[in-house]
Amino acid sequence: MARRGQTRLRTTATVVGTVLVVVLEMALLTGVWHLGDALDRQREAASALSGTLGSLTPASAEGATNTVDRAVQALVAAGVDTTPGTAGAALVDSARAFRADPSDPAALASLRVADDAVAADLRAATSARGWAALALHAALLIIASLGWFVWFRRLVDRHREMEHRLTAQHVVDQRERRLLALVQNSADLVVLVEPDGTASFVTPSAATMLGRHPEAHTGRPLGHLLGEGAVEVLRMVGIGRQGDQTVRVRLVHQDGRDLVAEGTLTNLLDEPAVAAWVLTLRDVTDQHSLAEELAHQAFHDSLTGLANRALFCDRLDHALRRQGGGTAAVLFWDLDDFKLVNDTRGHSVGDRLLVVVADRLRGAVRPSDTVARLGGDEFAVLMEDVDESWAVTVAERVLEALAEPVEIDGTVWTVRASVGVTTSRTGEASGEEMLRDADIAMYWAKEHGKSSVSVYDTARQAASLEVMALQNELQRAIDGGELVLHFQPTIDLASRTVTGFEALVRWQHPERGLVGPAEFIPMAERSGLVVPLGSWVLREACRAAVTMGEGDDAPSMGVNVSSQQLVRPGFVEEVARVLRESGLRSQRLVLEVTESVLLDDFEAAERALNGLRAIGVSIAIDDFGTGYSSLSYLSQLPVDILKVDKSFIDRVCAEDHSASVTLAILEMSRSLRLQTVAEGVETLEQAAWLEERACGRGQGFLWSRPVPLADARALLLRPLEDPADVGPEDDAADDAEAVTA
Repeated sequence: MARRGQTRLRTTATVVGTVLVVVLEMALLTGVWHLGDALDRQREAASALSGTLGSLTPASAEGATNTVDRAVQALVAAGVDTTPGTAGAALVDSARAFRADPSDPAALASLRVADDAVAADLRAATSARGWAALALHAALLIIASLGWFVWFRRLVDRHREMEHRLTAQHVVDQRERRLLALVQNSADLVVLVEPDGTASFVTPSAATMLGRHPEAHTGRPLGHLLGEGAVEVLRMVGIGRQGDQTVRVRLVHQDGRDLVAEGTLTNLLDEPAVAAWVLTLRDVTDQHSLAEELAHQAFHDSLTGLANRALFCDRLDHALRRQGGGTAAVLFWDLDDFKLVNDTRGHSVGDRLLVVVADRLRGAVRPSDTVARLGGDEFAVLMEDVDESWAVTVAERVLEALAEPVEIDGTVWTVRASVGVTTSRTGEASGEEMLRDADIAMYWAKEHGKSSVSVYDTARQAASLEVMALQNELQRAIDGGELVLHFQPTIDLASRTVTGFEALVRWQHPERGLVGPAEFIPMAERSGLVVPLGSWVLREACRAAVTMGEGDDAPSMGVNVSSQQLVRPGFVEEVARVLRESGLRSQRLVLEVTESVLLDDFEAAERALNGLRAIGVSIAIDDFGTGYSSLSYLSQLPVDILKVDKSFIDRVCAEDHSASVTLAILEMSRSLRLQTVAEGVETLEQAAWLEERACGRGQGFLWSRPVPLADARALLLRPLEDPADVGPEDDAADDAEAVTA
């Protein structure tokens, strides 16, 4: 608007200025025209004077004085400039001198010269007047053209301005129509809310979103349209805050469905075109339901619907913080042998069984208790305001509930579990620590035969931590070269010569000194370290055997093998690789396994032993007689040697049951064509008894304790004589025979 006014002002000023210039030029041109008339009269008078003077001679000059005077007077009357110094003044002076002496030729000549000068001035004035007139005409033409141009430009500008105004109005109209169409057809609900809470405008989307016609609610209180959802909106209207405000309300559809809507409430009271609050709502019921579902999934187990570990720990932490001197208890369940269900019937059956377990857990505890599935077959329960005895009672009650048979796809299952219980008063432990303690107690229950309840005990945990520390030290010992091998010879009872050695591991502890296998082998078995430990023994024993000779009479090397090693995939390949890298012939290696190894997984053990036999390795059954292996097992397996357990050898001279068992083993070995080695021979009577009954070989303190490699090689240089009996006081625990597994 201001710009348009400025344009009009500039145009008006231009037109006025042009008119003033034209008027001025017209006045100048009029003056030029009048000047031209005067110059014409002067030229005529000058021409008449020139004609008179041209016809005069000195003789006729005296009679023409009056004629000359009249001609000069006529020229002066015509307006010739006669100011002193001009040609007109010189002409008047010359005329006066001529009248005084017409006969004087000089006066006549002077008059003629003055006349020529006046004629020249008139010619110059006429020329200047012509140029001035021409210039004024040209200027007037230019100014007229400029005026026409300005007028035309103004006309064009007004046309363009009108065109722009019409275009802008068209854009505004089109935008308003588009906006109206968007509002009318939008799925969002738009309502204009007056300060008094009435709805002055409702978009047609109200019919779609709420099942209500907008006309029936226009001009009525907002509550008629939104129901209880209007309360929050009207509260915000009453506050009167400027700008956009986020709105989230719950609505009810005309058909009774619950809806969730969110949007904005904008204060446009100061906008003249609106002068109301603008409420925009969008139906987000589906998104809200999805968000709630995702939130539930984030804190609940998808299979059982129980709380997951995150939610359980969160509730446990909250319970510990809000306790008022009460006790919170955590019960940790782990199903016994659940892997068997998945392995035999598949995960679908296992999952259905887990759902049954979850339902029974929920039904066996209070509604206020939190039941969670922590993962796999592990469950936990959080109980508040209970003591330890009540927590144990609940755990036992749940075990009874779980033990009720359940039928799935025609198979009846009995669920058993091990339970760990821990309690804590405010400030004594964090949630994670309580869950850890309950987990530890659960493993104690499994160690005591499963299907039982165990309560966490700090003293017992201290012992467990000590074992854990020992495990860490043992791992470092394997990696750091703290392990050493001692070798105990096997003796031919007839010749008293060394036929082989058994490699026995010792731990050269940097602080405790030489540690015997009885102190760390069981722990290695429980922790799984027996596998890398056994690999180290196998590798070092083969290297040591190579240093003891290479001939046909070179001694064999016995290495104990744990069940974890034997059934581990790739064990046969590992033995073959060690033999190849060490250079030891496979016929000199004897791998010793116990009867229990065969009973744990007979099929896997059979495959491994057959593979070892295929590469030429001999197999010995260690501690034979203490297990429950049958003759059918021995006949099926590629066994070469039976080593009679020391517990039988200790009492062979008493001629009691042990002697009978030993004698039976010797007879069986001969029938199966197996070598027999008597373990733990400590007296001359034992050696004589064995020799009389054709036991081929013996091993024990009677001849040698386990010794370092250098001492073992020295034993090969001579036959061993029977020394004095070894008394019980010499049977040091560190030298007691123990296997690596």
